Amino acid sequence: MNQRWLEVTLLATALCLCACGSGDSKDDAGSPDAGGGDAGTPDAGIPDAGTPDAGPDVPAFEQGDGVSRETTVVGGADVDRYTWTDSKGRPRTLSLKRQTAAGNGGYAVQMTYQVAAGADWRTVTVDGTGGGERGFGYFVGHELYRQFDNGASGTLAGLHGEDDSPLGYGFAVQGAPSAILPASTSASHTFTTTYPKWGTRVAMADVTAATPAASASHQKFLVPLTLRWVFQKGVDFPRLDTRLDLGEATAGQLSFDMRGPYGVVEFADADTQAPLSNVQWGDTRNHFTTQAPVAGALTTQANWTWNEPIGATRKYHALLARHSGTGVLYELGLVELKLGQDAGLVYGGYSTNNGSTKAATGRALLSDGFSAGEWPFQSAQYSGLNAATGVTGKKFAWGSSPFYGSALTSVYFNNDFSTAISAFPASKMLLYRTCLVMGVSPFTDASRKSLTRLVAESASPSCATAEPL
Repeated sequence: MNQRWLEVTLLATALCLCACGSGDSKDDAGSPDAGGGDAGTPDAGIPDAGTPDAGPDVPAFEQGDGVSRETTVVGGADVDRYTWTDSKGRPRTLSLKRQTAAGNGGYAVQMTYQVAAGADWRTVTVDGTGGGERGFGYFVGHELYRQFDNGASGTLAGLHGEDDSPLGYGFAVQGAPSAILPASTSASHTFTTTYPKWGTRVAMADVTAATPAASASHQKFLVPLTLRWVFQKGVDFPRLDTRLDLGEATAGQLSFDMRGPYGVVEFADADTQAPLSNVQWGDTRNHFTTQAPVAGALTTQANWTWNEPIGATRKYHALLARHSGTGVLYELGLVELKLGQDAGLVYGGYSTNNGSTKAATGRALLSDGFSAGEWPFQSAQYSGLNAATGVTGKKFAWGSSPFYGSALTSVYFNNDFSTAISAFPASKMLLYRTCLVMGVSPFTDASRKSLTRLVAESASPSCATAEPL
């Protein structure tokens, strides 16, 4: 790669990071996720409510071998509640909001699992029934923040007065549960919709170059989106497959990231006052961990390390919170789970902090030297994190490079590290799978590995592998 290409790529990355200081939804504490807001407003042509999730031929209850589905109401929402027995033979549930005339569906509003309590068991509840952005598992994708040929910068959607990254729950879905027979040991629920993405009418060989600002040069795509939840007997964690169909585009017309699964749930046994404890992730290059005291709370002053090579570990993201009453540490996590010939995604963007530590740089989290936009995954940086007090916001999401849909073949993480990217596969399909981890965290001051990281490192993670999309 020649020096000019490197300079252009680094410029585009810097512009993208600058975008993270502009206005976003109020829940992001004034900072956008990456290149735009998450206002959640439905896009033109997509209704807010539509056809019910399942037709009259779908039974209200189905029971298999260790897995079942029932139609019920949770927190005032119509749901399909899936129950399965986990690796310890205990029941776990996940309730998927149904598409009804009262509102859109396709995401989880409540989850439960059991943990040992002496000789007995107690049920832990993960709650997302509070409304607003509450719930988990919907899709969000941010458009690349661009430099335009008239000297301005921003997103194509913004030039057309639209949100470049609307929250996926703003769009109607069509839902289809798999049939559960008496011998079934797995079940799936598939949701389809379209997600808006603005691009250029003429494909760009280099989306980091100046983009035409004229409105006539832009095109709006409604990208077909499919989400499939999978539940399986004998494993602890469900899987969510995400697929985007780029069949209407050509390489270089689009450029965006993928932040789904996305959402807000009270994962510390439904405690809304549980303060954040720590954050961990494993991106395409390194492991990252904050080092706030487990008995304390996460602040921007916490020590951090981002220099341990990822190696063969699956990519992951974990958010930890401590129950305000019991002191028990809980976590919510995502782990990339590749099946078959899955290529997976590239996770991360340009950051001089990737490969370093706070001890080496002196940079505090969310300081000028370590901006929110440098975090490859979305979590505590948009929860009001500050220098002095703990915070309770629990927005949590996945993440990827912002160059999907483009014609780029490599991306830079910093001056000395780049990686190949299949930004526009020959199949024109972008497919990735995540394992949703929930549990009491083993993370301690002496041993700083989250449950999510342990799952990511496991040779046989306890995650559903059946019924791949």
